[in-house]
Order: sequence, then C-alpha cells, then structure tokens
Amino acid sequence: MEQQKKNRAVPTIGLANTVRFAWIEKEREPWGRETFGRNILMGYLKLQVKEVLCLQGNPLEKAFDVTLYTEERHDGIMKKVREEKEEGPLCHYAVTSLARNNFRVVTVTMYNPHVKDEEVRAFLGRYMENVSSARHLRDSLGFWNGKRGFQALLRESPKSVDGYLHPPAMFSLGADRGTLYYARQPPFCRRCMAYGHTLASCSIKRCRFCGSEGHEARECDEPKACHWCGAKDHLWRDCLARHRSYASAAGGGAGDGGSKERPRADCTDGTGEKKAREEDVKKEEERRKRREEGKSGKEEEKKAEEREGACGDLRGRVDSIEKRRGA
Repeated sequence: MEQQKKNRAVPTIGLANTVRFAWIEKEREPWGRETFGRNILMGYLKLQVKEVLCLQGNPLEKAFDVTLYTEERHDGIMKKVREEKEEGPLCHYAVTSLARNNFRVVTVTMYNPHVKDEEVRAFLGRYMENVSSARHLRDSLGFWNGKRGFQALLRESPKSVDGYLHPPAMFSLGADRGTLYYARQPPFCRRCMAYGHTLASCSIKRCRFCGSEGHEARECDEPKACHWCGAKDHLWRDCLARHRSYASAAGGGAGDGGSKERPRADCTDGTGEKKAREEDVKKEEERRKRREEGKSGKEEEKKAEEREGACGDLRGRVDSIEKRRGA
C-alpha cells in the first residue's frame, strides 16, 4: 500500500531510466529545484547536464523525478544509492527507481489472420501482466502484415533462466499456430519448448504435444490435449477456461491480460501451469453442474406447483357439480 501510494503518479509500465527522489523529512521544508540540482545531482552524484534527459518536480509526492539518457547511468546511480543511502545529503530522500525492467513490447504472428485479438491477448495474460490492446503492424504500403504488437509486463519467476516467466515463443490456439518475440527474450528451443538453449544444442527428445521424453511429436499417438488448459477430455474450442478468459478480455477489463491471478512461479520454461489450469477447469465444471442442478430443481418445483394447481381446479369443479345436484 505504501509503495502504491508513493508511485501513484507513475504510469503502469513505469518510466525508463528514471529515479525518484522523495523528501522524507517531516520537520524541514524540502529543497527547491535549484538546490536539489546543484547539491544532489551535480555535487553528490557527479551528473552532468548532458547526461540528464529531464528533471521534473513532483509537488504531489514532494519529489523530483530524474530521467537519464542511458540505462548504464541509471544503474550506476541506483548502485551508489544502495551503498550510501544513509550518508550525505541522500539521507533526506527516499530514492526509488521508476523503471520497469520487466516491460516488453511483444510482437505476435498468427498464421491465421482471422484469430481474434482478444484471444491472443488472453493467451499472453496467462504469462504476463497489464497486457495492452493489440496494434496491427503494417508495411510501407499500409497493408497489415499479420503481426500484432502488445505492451506487457513479465511476471517474476525465481526458477526461470533470468528471473521472469516467459510465454512460449511457439504456441497453438486450437489448430492455429503462432510465434512471438520481444527484446531480451531468452533462447528458445523448438524441440523441447523450453527456454535457455536452442534446437542446435538440445539433447532432449521430448514430444511437444504430450510432454513425453520417449518420442517426438511426429511419433505421438496420444489423444490430443487442449492447448489452453492441457486437459485431454476436450479440445481448445470447447475449453470452459478459455471462454471465461476470452469473455473477460473482450469485456475490456484486465481480461487475463492484466489480471491479478496468483503467479505461476513454478513454471521454469514458460510452458507449464498445467496443474493450475486443470484446477480452474474443474472448478468451472463444478459451478456449471451446480447451476444445472439448481435449474432442474426449480423446474421440478414449478411442475409440482402446476400439478397442485390442476388438482385444486379439479376439486373446485367437483364441488360445484355436487352443489348444483344438491340444489
């Protein structure tokens, strides 16, 4: 909560190479812009004017946001702050980086151009957060080249190759195949569908359909599994979890493209999450069965009421006939 309040004026994707100096002294007035620039930036941090892209005052946060030209200079300042934050004039400030190293611009190619943007966005949301709407990339003549651009944040995953959870570089949505790439993407193997190495150096013989290490995909005779949740009792087009995610994404919300679901930190190669998705499907099926049972129960009650009403009408007619006979 404290961190959210501190950074509430920062865009979700962060500000590249930007450091925030927030005043923390309660009994003293914060330094002015010129004093801060001369004493902190030029004096203590030894920054030159040509190294600073922008120095912005932030009265709401009682802070100054300093944007550097290069990532190296930004990292150097943060290193010095961590080492000497209790010394010198920096003791008056809470220094935080507003840069998001997990921000990526993802380019997705679907070989079927009729696949909906919301479907692709929902797929990315299984691995990434704050996935933006799709932007269709066009060539110099103005024709769409089949590629879609998304902005998103990688989720943290301590077990992965670089500390982040990565979506698979090759994937399928039903019968439609797709690929994706972005800057600083780890090497991806097309054989075992894992990050960290390429096909040329892969020594693992693994089927990308069923995950078995006893055969490759062309030799697989196992039943096809759902590309969304991994279950074998249905295919992608019938997956309840997929329809729920698609409806959320199409509704304009976080839509699995920015949802606050529990992180799948147990995924080390960017292609797991099978167990968690199967649990989601089971829960959805249980909810559907409860709805059907409730619906059938209401129908039985309605039929019983109709039978009671019919019996009441019959008794009324019999009583009326008997009264006429008695008269």
